[in-house]
Amino acid sequence: MKLEHVAIDVAEPEALINWWCDNLGFRRSAPKSAFIIDDSGVMGLEVYRTGETPAAPDYKAMNSMTLHIAFVSDNVKEDVDRLVKAGATLEQMTLENPSFHMAILRDPWGVAIQLCKREHTIFFK
Repeated sequence: MKLEHVAIDVAEPEALINWWCDNLGFRRSAPKSAFIIDDSGVMGLEVYRTGETPAAPDYKAMNSMTLHIAFVSDNVKEDVDRLVKAGATLEQMTLENPSFHMAILRDPWGVAIQLCKREHTIFFK
């Protein structure tokens, strides 16, 4: 099977969608759609506010290892600087190991974002 998308329930889906499109290279799959697609066109994220729970999850209170969305970055430090200027919050950055650079940030709604630059891909054929 092939992964199609991951869904997250957030308090302000339109604002999050706009931020992710402006800052992380996503685009909507269709106008007004809750689905956003990464710049590879292969992976998607569904962003919505369900009416079935009283409140969206408190992502800021979650450990970033409980839930994070990871991105490949060509330059972790530059991407961190750019995203922090756009409103993200840096939690952790590791640049010492030349074969693996990594950062954990939170978008303005608290969703954990991981940036990775790996010497070797995690995907094996």
